[in-house]
Amino acid sequence: MHRRIPPVRGPAGARFALALLLALPGFAARAAPPAPAQDVIAVDAAQRTALGVRVAEVRAADSAALSLPARVVVPAQAQALIAAPAAGVITRVDAAAGDAVRRGQPLAEMQSAEVAQLQRDADDARIQYDLARQQSRRDATLLAEGIIPASRAQAAAAREGQAAALLRERRLALRLRGADTGLNGRLRLLAPIDGMVAQAQALPGQRVDAGAPLFHLLAGHQLALEMDASAEQAAALRAGAQVDIEGSAARGVLLAVAPALTPGQQVVLRARLSEPAGLRAGALVRARVHLPARAGLFAVPPSALSSIGGRDSVLVEQAPGFRVVPVRVVARLADMVIVEGPLRAGAQVAVSGVAALKASAGGKP
Repeated sequence: MHRRIPPVRGPAGARFALALLLALPGFAARAAPPAPAQDVIAVDAAQRTALGVRVAEVRAADSAALSLPARVVVPAQAQALIAAPAAGVITRVDAAAGDAVRRGQPLAEMQSAEVAQLQRDADDARIQYDLARQQSRRDATLLAEGIIPASRAQAAAAREGQAAALLRERRLALRLRGADTGLNGRLRLLAPIDGMVAQAQALPGQRVDAGAPLFHLLAGHQLALEMDASAEQAAALRAGAQVDIEGSAARGVLLAVAPALTPGQQVVLRARLSEPAGLRAGALVRARVHLPARAGLFAVPPSALSSIGGRDSVLVEQAPGFRVVPVRVVARLADMVIVEGPLRAGAQVAVSGVAALKASAGGKP
């Protein structure tokens, strides 16, 4: 015989009915909302070994550095190219490759018909100037005596000024070519800077055209680096970053990041070497460019980064396992990822077995 339970009405009845429903087997599991995802993945030592989990240290971004191929070069402002100022024949060579030279020191001499013509033109200009000056002085005297009108004296003074300007122009043309004012067709090539002769292409008796390169000088105490970086690597760098050379005591400072890509889709970085430490121009080296300091930026291995819950995250070691820490990616580099988030330098993050950890926690690898 079944006993019928009389209905219970009112608020007390509603509470009683709810209590009966909750007492039914399996109802609580079906009706309760899902619990929020845990941000800690519990795993013991044995499980870590079985899953192949390894960790690596989180570093502050300013302690991280990019390793890039680099070329030791001489800055453009520390170089000088001496070319033939006129067509002619080299009669004497006074410097060879490897020689140290001082500014103003003779490098070579030439004989040039073109220079001889310029010397003759300069001599003609000097004669015309002397005549114009004498005429201007005579007319000034005659004007003072009231013999000639003022317009004639003014015209003579103007001709003197024109002759003086032409003479200066002709003499400047000779100086630019390293020639004197004598009518000999000779010119001298002088070192414009203190430095060393890197290349000497001049030979006695050689006939050269105007503009032919003859000497290449380097101010050897000034050296720089040119480095090739990807666009992503260059985006993480700023002028002023410290630079050092692997396997050397040389160091310097990053000067500039080129705004355009090379045909090889690389970005050229330029650095000044404040301490060359015996490096020579032309050497191929590996340079380490330190990332700029900025609070809240950290460097982690690329394998430490994964997508959890639709966000970039890392798994930070924390008893009893690993804590999921969402981060924001600032730059992806070849051997590291620069991230921003609630991390600290020295913390350990999972770098292998990350997919297995996510799977064991019920997440998608």
